Amino acid sequence: MKNWNPIVWLRRFYRLPDTPDLLWTQTDTHKRRLEQVKTGWIIAGLLMLALDHNAAVLMLLLFGIFLTFAFLERDITEES
Repeated sequence: MKNWNPIVWLRRFYRLPDTPDLLWTQTDTHKRRLEQVKTGWIIAGLLMLALDHNAAVLMLLLFGIFLTFAFLERDITEES
């Protein structure tokens, strides 16, 4: 059975063009980075459980969010 993706269906229904940012999410580099970010969040979650200080957990959360957005951003020099 084929995987049904509602976002792909909506893009086709409204005939939205493919942008470089959308094409970036389908590259092998992005998928590899996404797996690294998932692993990082698992490690960060375990650290948050081990820490017993709310401020440290909050700082780790905010730093993790920043790194996630920075790491998954499309490279400007890379042509899609």
